[in-house]
Amino acid sequence: MTTVSPQNSTPEPPVGSLHPELAAMANELAPRLFAVVQQYPVGGGEFDGRIAAWGLAYEDGEADVVSAAGRTYFSLRSPESAVRWFGRPAQTQAWLIWPGAEDAAGKLSA
Repeated sequence: MTTVSPQNSTPEPPVGSLHPELAAMANELAPRLFAVVQQYPVGGGEFDGRIAAWGLAYEDGEADVVSAAGRTYFSLRSPESAVRWFGRPAQTQAWLIWPGAEDAAGKLSA
């Protein structure tokens, strides 16, 4: 079986194109990536945690969320709505992490 490697080069935009304006628009309007994380008890007063889902938040406030296993997809009114879905199991806490954003302590989120 023969496999074909994807091309590594990006074609140059045409001369006189709107490339700079379109690149600025893409950067400005790009959806923001977020993770929905969970913390849950594992017994003996100990807790464990995991990334339960990944999402994209759009400029209009809505969000698309896919479970980390890739089996569940949500189209929601807000990223915070995902916290309610993934925080439902008993004694499970869920919250959002915005990769690259600073947390309340001024440190980058991991």
